[in-house]
Amino acid sequence: MVLGLIMCMLLLGVLGSVEVSIAGLSLFGAMAVPLFLSAHCSELAGVFCLDFSGQALVVLSIYISFLMVGASATVSRFSSFNSLIICIGVLLVGAFSVSATFSFFILFEGVLFPTLLLIIGWGYQPERLQAVVYMVVYTVMGSLPLLYGLGSLYFNGGSDNLFSLEHFLDKSVLSFSWLYLLAFLVKLPVFPLHLWLPKAHVEAPVAGSMILAGLLLKLGGYGVIRLSALFVLKSISVVTMLVMMISLLGGVLTSMVCMRQTDFKSLVAYSSVGHMSFVLIGLLSNTLWGFMGAMLVMVGHGLCSSGLFAMVNTFYLSSHSRLLSMNKGYLMVSPCASLLCFLLSVSNMASPPSLNLLGELFIYMVGASMNLFFLPPLMLLSFLSACYSLYIYVSSQHGKCVSSLSSRGSFSMADLLVLSFHWMPLNFMFVVIP
Repeated sequence: MVLGLIMCMLLLGVLGSVEVSIAGLSLFGAMAVPLFLSAHCSELAGVFCLDFSGQALVVLSIYISFLMVGASATVSRFSSFNSLIICIGVLLVGAFSVSATFSFFILFEGVLFPTLLLIIGWGYQPERLQAVVYMVVYTVMGSLPLLYGLGSLYFNGGSDNLFSLEHFLDKSVLSFSWLYLLAFLVKLPVFPLHLWLPKAHVEAPVAGSMILAGLLLKLGGYGVIRLSALFVLKSISVVTMLVMMISLLGGVLTSMVCMRQTDFKSLVAYSSVGHMSFVLIGLLSNTLWGFMGAMLVMVGHGLCSSGLFAMVNTFYLSSHSRLLSMNKGYLMVSPCASLLCFLLSVSNMASPPSLNLLGELFIYMVGASMNLFFLPPLMLLSFLSACYSLYIYVSSQHGKCVSSLSSRGSFSMADLLVLSFHWMPLNFMFVVIP
């Protein structure tokens, strides 16, 4: 099934037709449903191995890759752009499905290179070089302890298979296992390791922002899931509680920062830090409900945040500005786009029946079972998420319409299709969750 999805992805990418790519999304949705119905681990030739988390993220990678092509129909040098999208999609599918630890690390870091080319080649501002430097320094330096840890594990008799690490009993070779989590905490990212993310989002093209928010951040969560059985981290230990509390308080601070943003992209980028705080609480809880809640929030955030960036791109194409003050009155310009903006905004605040709601409910229960002190920041995170989500909708759809917007007319059908394909699985995928 996974190989068939990859082959279809490559075929549609070679065709280079945006209409064909968008039309193929419905086919991929039908093909991807059986993956979610399988709760068992599927192995292929000892090289690839997929469980539920890998299956969900593989399908999400392929799905968002097509949506990126549909949202970037007007970019220059479309064939080169399309090749980079295919390269990133193949590397992500490999990272989520490979079974060897060093192969995972190579693919984990290899996705960085085509993403940098995407930001440098199709970025908006001259500051994109500074954003690339921030991104490289944070991600590469954070991954060095993980490389040392995997090497020490292998040379001390550990397995090279990600799925057999939980049976490795001698964990004394990883005495500072919390340090090896640094690579995944940077990729998530969590406070205060998030400084590279807003810069990269602001300078990246729309496809780059959709990759960063929808897919690259999920590599950090997937890495914690795969190596959680190996790390010596107890949910009641001082280090784990400190990391979770800093993450929650940092998520609250960045959510407050969202309310003061004047740039649409910066607002959506900072909102990702708050959502990833939920994910980290679920992953470090070492409980099945925590893992399930983190997976649901990751998939829901991947679809919702990617849709919000696609929506911001449609606003930019209309007003040629990302400032909130220059993007008002879209309710009079296109009521259909305004409806989709409202649906994505309320899904971002975890309204029913979105996946975010179910995932956050699981994490609420896990957080309360670990420590009641987690409940106030979790509740404040949810409240602030509702505040800045409504702020996005009200700021863009109401107010006096700029004169240049009224002459443009309604949005194109491709823009509306991309936004619709983000919202539909986000609110109806719960029917296929085992």
